[in-house]
Amino acid sequence: MDIVMLLLREISEVSKRVILAELKSGPRNVTELVQASGLKQPNVSNHLAKLRSKGIIRSHKVGRQVYYSLAGPDVETALTNLLSPQELADEPEVVLDRNLVKKFARAACAANEAECTQIVDSLLRVQEEPETIYEQLFAESMGMVGEWWMVEAIDEGQEHLASAIVERLMARVSHFSAVPAPSSPNTALVGCCAGNWHSIGARMVADVMRMAGWRVMYLGANVPTEAFVKAALEHSPEMVMVSCATAESLPDCIELVARLDDSRGAEKQFAIGVGGRAVTENPQPCLQAGADFVATHLKAIRHMVLPEYERGGAFPNGVF
Repeated sequence: MDIVMLLLREISEVSKRVILAELKSGPRNVTELVQASGLKQPNVSNHLAKLRSKGIIRSHKVGRQVYYSLAGPDVETALTNLLSPQELADEPEVVLDRNLVKKFARAACAANEAECTQIVDSLLRVQEEPETIYEQLFAESMGMVGEWWMVEAIDEGQEHLASAIVERLMARVSHFSAVPAPSSPNTALVGCCAGNWHSIGARMVADVMRMAGWRVMYLGANVPTEAFVKAALEHSPEMVMVSCATAESLPDCIELVARLDDSRGAEKQFAIGVGGRAVTENPQPCLQAGADFVATHLKAIRHMVLPEYERGGAFPNGVF
């Protein structure tokens, strides 16, 4: 059934309309929906179960709490138009090209998060792959922002604004694309080597692996070598992914890879993968230090590295 017709049926009931209007503002748990709607808890839970069964909303667990949100940007757009009717022109066909990337980058530097969100939602509606949005929109636009900063076309504050918007929209893409729960028995440990504060690339890797069904532990930026190795030994992941974006942090990355290789012993308890601009431009030092593979882009991880490992547990080897 068409999503608009489905929503029309649901919002004809006042209680469901109130709940959906609240979810349009963002994820909510049952307690928050009870407080916002004035409905009793059993009624709210009953409505949520029915809306979820019809694919209008989705749920995800955070700690002990279950949060509910609209199932996708198509539902959000249809609901917005139904609750606040307006005359809209047909949305033009979206093309993920350099012009769109530049438009996104300019909007991000201008702190126009609404325009950036519209661009992302338009790509989600045409079912663009998450890793494509990450690499061809987010990564390319941040590269463009970096170039503008280098020639002083923008200041550091604008660069930080753009980075923050990209990180928030990564969460949006991940939310609407992620599998509801890990479907693979495998665990990955992902983080940036010491000295690497550029964490967006590592976040992208963590999200893509999570969307592929892996359980992911994300360590973040500038992880001290000792702490990274300790985490690998304590959590026993099947794969460790190290990000190194800058040439300045490459020596720390090489040292980390060597330490990880030593720590896993002759039996090689986990695979070691490395990525990031500094590594992909010169992969050999990390491979010589003990890395099993270098991932040059997200699609290689999603469609080559992970399937190769899952087929038989063999470590991916080489440059992907």
